[in-house]
Amino acid sequence: MEPSVSLGNFRFLPSAVQIEGKPPIEDWAGPLQFALWCQRASPWWIGDMLNAGDAHFGEMFSQVCEGHVSAEMLQRYESVARRVPPENRRADLSWSAHAAVARLPHEEQRRMLAKADAAGWNSTELQREVRRLCERLKSNR
Repeated sequence: MEPSVSLGNFRFLPSAVQIEGKPPIEDWAGPLQFALWCQRASPWWIGDMLNAGDAHFGEMFSQVCEGHVSAEMLQRYESVARRVPPENRRADLSWSAHAAVARLPHEEQRRMLAKADAAGWNSTELQREVRRLCERLKSNR
């Protein structure tokens, strides 16, 4: 039996949503917001679980995910989740925005993420600003 989550008339499956009947428009908001929330949150969930599993079980834990997602993507999830602690993460910003600041010290992460949030930068704009910051820091050495 494949995994599923049901919210009212909406049944979420691994590769589809089944809609029972003809729910009114006001019944669509919650399930759609849930799907969007899962899409934004899942890289964090995966990365945090990989880091915790590795810490608890060691190298053998990596076998749990074999064949589900590329090893490269799993490493990215794990790395960003390890480098950007939960207290620095901003739910309003994309995972890609956090990946852009992952190599910075934690205080700089918070500062750059706050600037991105306030200025409405997308992840590409934030990457550009992080590059500029790194270049300035390098030239000040």
